[in-house]
Amino acid sequence: MRSYSFLLVIGISVFAGYACVPDAAAGYEIFSIGGVRGIYNSAWLGGLAAMLTTMLLWLFGFFMLRSQISGDARLKLGPLIASAPVRKIRYIAGKAAANFVVLLVIGAVLLVAFMAMQLLRGEAAQLRLMDYMAPFFYVTFPSLFLLASLTVLFDVFPGLKGVLGNVLFFCLWIAVGVVSIAAPSDWWDLFGVSSILNAMARSAAEHYPALSSLEASGSFGYYPTEGQISTFEWQGAAWDHSLILIRLVWIAAGIGFIVLSALLFRRFEHPEASSKVHPLASGREKTSALPLAAVEHSGSLKLSPAVKVKGARFPGQVKAELKLMLKGMSLWWTLPAIVLIAAPLLVTANSVDSLLPFIMIWPLAIWSQMGTRDQHYFTTGLILSSSSPLAKWWTEWLSGVFITLLFSAGAIIRFVADGEMPALLAWGTGILFIPTLALALGTLGGSKKLFEVIYMLWWYMGPLNHVPSLDFLGVSDRKPALYLTLTVFLFAAVITVRLWQTGNLSIRRRSI
Repeated sequence: MRSYSFLLVIGISVFAGYACVPDAAAGYEIFSIGGVRGIYNSAWLGGLAAMLTTMLLWLFGFFMLRSQISGDARLKLGPLIASAPVRKIRYIAGKAAANFVVLLVIGAVLLVAFMAMQLLRGEAAQLRLMDYMAPFFYVTFPSLFLLASLTVLFDVFPGLKGVLGNVLFFCLWIAVGVVSIAAPSDWWDLFGVSSILNAMARSAAEHYPALSSLEASGSFGYYPTEGQISTFEWQGAAWDHSLILIRLVWIAAGIGFIVLSALLFRRFEHPEASSKVHPLASGREKTSALPLAAVEHSGSLKLSPAVKVKGARFPGQVKAELKLMLKGMSLWWTLPAIVLIAAPLLVTANSVDSLLPFIMIWPLAIWSQMGTRDQHYFTTGLILSSSSPLAKWWTEWLSGVFITLLFSAGAIIRFVADGEMPALLAWGTGILFIPTLALALGTLGGSKKLFEVIYMLWWYMGPLNHVPSLDFLGVSDRKPALYLTLTVFLFAAVITVRLWQTGNLSIRRRSI
């Protein structure tokens, strides 16, 4: 909880509590059942709070908590934990339990936010705690326990620690959301929302018989409204005790994931490293360590002279930054990248728009490095003390723009060939916006996860699902002026943070 990411998720939860309970004259709805909604009483808002808690925390909570074990290794705590007498199952279970408690705290904050919104909107003055706590117990509690077990499983399962695991979980979140909303039975309802949705839909159909069965199925999204929206009074779902058995099955599945994580966990052991003998250790029998003063007077220790290069070789720095960005990208990543770059030139005109969003998701692992690599490898002080922070920022930003431009080559050629100048302008703005967003979030958050989760959610809602004002690529809704303004704002934010970091470093050096 002592992290900025925790405060960020708390802020998102409070904002969600406000945005998802709009005023009757707000002009939009977040949850709609055939164009109607329930009165903002404790039963309706308690059900909404339970559904939103599971759906939001399965995304934001996972990315916030998923690297607790990897964080121990990055902070060089691995040898201490590996040599400690604590058993693997206890260590893994402790991590999962701590993550579960953090998720419950965030869920409780969201629950309190919905209670406050009920009093603020004033459609139902009576605050009934049991209408809030029942869905929290039947829906939120078991779902978050299963999520907590997945946070440790994805952190120890081979191949799922990095950006691949993040993308796979994002796809899992979308799939689970679709299945949970349209679940044929409660057994498939990992989010635990089908029982609430079905009860709400049945009540809406009773009050408004004109609603068809298709329209009576609830869904989340952004729904613009005109005039006064029709409402009805919902008394809450009938919580059958048979649901307890289903929830116990999901809790058992979470325990199974924890046990599997303990079996996969290797206690930060590196057999290949232990088999290698350190060169200093291998030479202890032949030579003895000399005092520093003896080395200085012996004349046997010579350092290579430092040569000052006049003028910064900016193209060489950009080239070196590109090498760092592309380092570690395998052939299995490069081949699909080539296909995506050339794909806009090979498909028909009707298929271009549906293809364009997928081009701008493949370089996610490259963009997420921006602004975070120095902090991840503990080289921030070294970099800021040996080069201009603005020069470092420019090289990193230009490298990100170059990567984005490279992936956009096929789309740009297609826009020019088809004479789509407005689409080219919107896409060009996106080329500048994406690396700027990556560098800004990486610099401000210090972690890859912040950019990955925000970008994937933004990409999913905007270019892929055509939500107005969120389409930064201009696939369906072109707003280049908006995203050019955001780019300039992010520019200024990153430069300010860079200069502030450099100033703090200089103060610390002088104090030492």
